[in-house]
Amino acid sequence: MKSLRSFIPTSLFLCPLLAGCLAGPVGSVRPQGPGEEPDEARVAAYAHFCLGVSYELNSRIPEAVEEFRTVLRYDPASLEAALKLGALLLSREQADEAVAWLRRARDLAPGSYRARFVLGTAYYKAGKPAEAIEEFRAALAVSPDELSPWLLIGAIHTEDGQIDDALAVYREALLRHPDEAVLPFRIGLLLVKQEKLSEAIPFFEKAIALAPELLEARLALAVAYDLSDQDQLAIDQYEEALKMAPSNAAIYQSLGTLYYSTGQTAKAADVFSLLLKLQPKSPKAYLLLGAIRMGAKQYDQAIEAFRRARELGGENDLVYFQLGAAYERSGRFDEAAENFERAIRLNPRNAEAFNYLGYMYAERGVKLDEAVELIEKALELEPRNGAYLDSLGWAYYQKGMIGEAVEKLEEAAGLISDDPVIRDHLGDAYRKQGETEKAVGEWRKALELEPDEPSTIEEKIRGSEKPPEGKSPAPSQTPGEGQGKMAD
Repeated sequence: MKSLRSFIPTSLFLCPLLAGCLAGPVGSVRPQGPGEEPDEARVAAYAHFCLGVSYELNSRIPEAVEEFRTVLRYDPASLEAALKLGALLLSREQADEAVAWLRRARDLAPGSYRARFVLGTAYYKAGKPAEAIEEFRAALAVSPDELSPWLLIGAIHTEDGQIDDALAVYREALLRHPDEAVLPFRIGLLLVKQEKLSEAIPFFEKAIALAPELLEARLALAVAYDLSDQDQLAIDQYEEALKMAPSNAAIYQSLGTLYYSTGQTAKAADVFSLLLKLQPKSPKAYLLLGAIRMGAKQYDQAIEAFRRARELGGENDLVYFQLGAAYERSGRFDEAAENFERAIRLNPRNAEAFNYLGYMYAERGVKLDEAVELIEKALELEPRNGAYLDSLGWAYYQKGMIGEAVEKLEEAAGLISDDPVIRDHLGDAYRKQGETEKAVGEWRKALELEPDEPSTIEEKIRGSEKPPEGKSPAPSQTPGEGQGKMAD
């Protein structure tokens, strides 16, 4: 949440005061009237007041401050001079002194909305939120149709973590100001903060209905839809937001990621290509584009994108992990291994890199002892990761340790019941153990889960009555399509 200070620009309380001496009498500071005896103090106060306004209009704030001090020496009861002096001191971050002068203004005119409101502002800047709220409430008692005090009271409660109190304030304000889009927008934000997405969405929708140009509300609604898995509604809002802010890189990232996650890879690639025109030297933009190319199985293009991310400053374990995955998918195993090893050196807690490298070795039937060690390190970091347990089970299978393989694969299937790769592996291990009926059952479960290459599993089922000879058929998927999934 923004600091409350962002809601109180200096002009908020200066502009209504600037025209003071130009509009005629200002508080008790005024020129001599007809038939009155000359009053040197009043005349001097008026002259200094007008000079102070002139300095203020010309941004000579220190001189203006001194002139208004002089006014108050000549005329201690000048409301306008006290308000102006307090406001200027507040603009110079001299909140404590501002409070003193603004309290004088309030005492001079307890029924003045301006005096109450500006004093409330000064109290907040002086670190006295309770006193600020009291003055804002008093300002509302004078002018109940004003909006600003409601917004500021709600913001103070929000900053103090009093979310329910802030919600109550904004809801009360909304009853008085049903056409102000900022109120349902803020209510929605606070409900999101409380993880009440379904309640927040109607408020964001109301804010947009009231103010279609309110970009922040549209983005908030898009995020809320996204988090509640209403993908197409989220996409619609991001697309509208992009029309409103075509140079906003964050919108491109969110929209492109959502396109990618919903299988619209061509649109995702287009969006990230546009993002790169906005941010041609952004490692993150290239990482995102590389992820899209991976999803489209354009591995050479993915490698190029990840290389660019690395060259532009993306020297981290994620970039090397993604490069390793892209090289593995393209069949360049030595380069894949080199990049996985770099990822591990940069981040010895990157469990996914340990697992992917170990599974790649197990899948190819090479360096099986090292494969087991690598996967065991991954499991030390994430002991209950079903994908890593499957990798270890498959490494045991390749080593001929069938009993150990079955144990780990059963554990993996217990943790992840809907992964066709795990079911396929477990079926292979059961068949190798001579439990054909169990093997066929697992293969059939794998088929129900729609594997990438069902024909391979169907062939194993057809040949299930034949005794196993040698090593079982190769599994149907690569490390990147199951146990060695690419990082998002």
